[in-house]
Amino acid sequence: MLRCDLTALLQDRSAYGGTLATVAPASVTRRNSFQAKHAMWIVFGLMTVFVVLTRDRTLLDHNSFLRQRYAAIPWLMFAHGIPGALALLLGAFQFSNRLRQRHLQLHRVLGRIYVGCVAISAPVAIAVSISLPIMTLTMASVIQATGWLATTATGLYCVRTGRIQQHREWMMRSYPFAMVFIVVRAINSIPAIARMGEIGIASVVWSVIATACFLPSFVIAWQALAASRRTAKVRTA
Repeated sequence: MLRCDLTALLQDRSAYGGTLATVAPASVTRRNSFQAKHAMWIVFGLMTVFVVLTRDRTLLDHNSFLRQRYAAIPWLMFAHGIPGALALLLGAFQFSNRLRQRHLQLHRVLGRIYVGCVAISAPVAIAVSISLPIMTLTMASVIQATGWLATTATGLYCVRTGRIQQHREWMMRSYPFAMVFIVVRAINSIPAIARMGEIGIASVVWSVIATACFLPSFVIAWQALAASRRTAKVRTA
């Protein structure tokens, strides 16, 4: 899902490194990247709306299953849910090349808020999972929270030390851990998976977390390989 953003990132790398292909292929790449990028965000946005309308809105009903489930830990849920939702929202804007180029200061402010939200939401998620009845998912929450914290902290370290390219790549690794919240709930709404009960939930959770762990690095490496091959072809042409 992050392939489009990574393409744009690699184009930035080529521009600053002084190695550019011909104008026409670059324009085609940028146009394709734009289309793929927006398609990805549209899909994720639809998934988010679906989860909010079919699941999260029931939290407003005092008699709903979710409201009763979290009744014993309301403050933990506020401490986890509000920063987590804010991180999901603000993190999406951080992938906008236009925002970063035209409003760099705003990009930095939103980035600081995102890091702060992760620092609060991720550790509290572990406490929430321990307090809930499905203890089999506690370790999954620990791994997700640790991965989210580690990738975000690494991205913060990179930008503080002037490693902008590495900062972007680590933030690309960070945001998928936030996306787990939406993707898991959207997949679990599929009737065939919902009928599997706790086994289905655990399978989906672990599968999505595993994908969030390896997919961004795989795409980053693949795009770097593709960029090196294009550079080699230009040099030999």
